[in-house]
Amino acid sequence: MVKRIAIIPARGESKRIKNKNIKNFQGKPLIFYTLNALKKSKLFSKIHVSTDSSKIKTIVQKFGVKVDFLRNKNISKDNTPVSEVIRFVLKEFKKINEKFDEIWLVYATNPLIRNEYLKKANKIYLNNKGKYSIISVAKYNYPNEWALKLNKKNKTLSPLFPKLIKKDSKKFSKKFCDAGMFVIYQKNFEKKSMRLKYLPFELPIWSSVDIDDMDDFNLARKFFQISK
Repeated sequence: MVKRIAIIPARGESKRIKNKNIKNFQGKPLIFYTLNALKKSKLFSKIHVSTDSSKIKTIVQKFGVKVDFLRNKNISKDNTPVSEVIRFVLKEFKKINEKFDEIWLVYATNPLIRNEYLKKANKIYLNNKGKYSIISVAKYNYPNEWALKLNKKNKTLSPLFPKLIKKDSKKFSKKFCDAGMFVIYQKNFEKKSMRLKYLPFELPIWSSVDIDDMDDFNLARKFFQISK
């Protein structure tokens, strides 16, 4: 049987939205929706919330997910790379002789997550025999070649790419951004010499809002209400 771990980074402090990971969203803490989708998928032998907060730990465990250990404060800062968090979690589990065949990173801040997405992404991963990482993405609404930049002094806008601003959108290739929902890491991704190669799992724009600020939070709430 394949042993899969879903690692959910959920530190206690957040700058733009206080207590973002456990902020009330449609009657439940935000992190609930990720936990619920993971459990419903029945893919995972371990769901681990990586947090430095005893408050988050208590809330998570009320939903039936055991937090085996807390994250160290020195890797719970704004600038801590998520790779450090993953390495820490896997190292701690190895200390108690727990190893995993598949490593998933799943975010707590995308409440539109569905267990069907997880299952479909896992099929893509298995079909490629773990040679590639799978990352959830959403396409850009408009060509990023049409991007405008703001002049800080006079607050006027100007094209970031002046030579491309009038080019027909059909002539641009399709482009994506990280949807901030999940990543399945390719086998042996921990090796320092390993170069990560990604395949996209494309999400509909309306089914993915990675919440960073209150505008995102309110947009996610609208999409959530519509989806129900």
